Amino acid sequence: MKIVCIGDSLTDGFGVPKVNAWPNVLQNELAVEINNKGISGDTSSGMLARFYHDVLTNIPTHVIICAGGNDLWWNVEVNSILANLYSMVKQAYHHKIVPILAIQPTIHAEFVDRETVWEPIAGYQHLQENSNELANKIMSMAKNNHFHLVDFRVPFLNQQNEPIGKYYEGTDGIHPNELGHIALAKQASQTIIQIN
Repeated sequence: MKIVCIGDSLTDGFGVPKVNAWPNVLQNELAVEINNKGISGDTSSGMLARFYHDVLTNIPTHVIICAGGNDLWWNVEVNSILANLYSMVKQAYHHKIVPILAIQPTIHAEFVDRETVWEPIAGYQHLQENSNELANKIMSMAKNNHFHLVDFRVPFLNQQNEPIGKYYEGTDGIHPNELGHIALAKQASQTIIQIN
């Protein structure tokens, strides 16, 4: 098994040492080769443009596609993001690579330091609303087309009596800390194990 993870800062590991980004944690957990192709600030259209070089030429068995956060930051239409995701999934299938769509973690604006973090173009409330809409539509697209899916919201929603802040301590409320990346890796691992 060989996995490429294509994404933005959440995949790249913004705010944590690269060795602690979830693709690297996942590599250690599964003992398989994983290439981290996350680029901070990238959009779904940027990932689509580099999909051939970063994914197809690496000839992986699986690709995890985690996109949409930066698109939403700039208030890009949700359907445009879905179209880019769909195109990447179809390219993967065409090249006999197993695609896995990812739903990005929930945004926790309550942890944002408004003095040091830039404001989304349409504000945080709109960003959160669009993030929920995108998550629901990715889930629906995956279900209707039988695509594989990893829901990165789950580790941050099922915290019985545990403070969610432990995953965002010292961050901007969007990018998890090292504990958060461990949780993301475990969620991805569960999905991959179910597939194989």
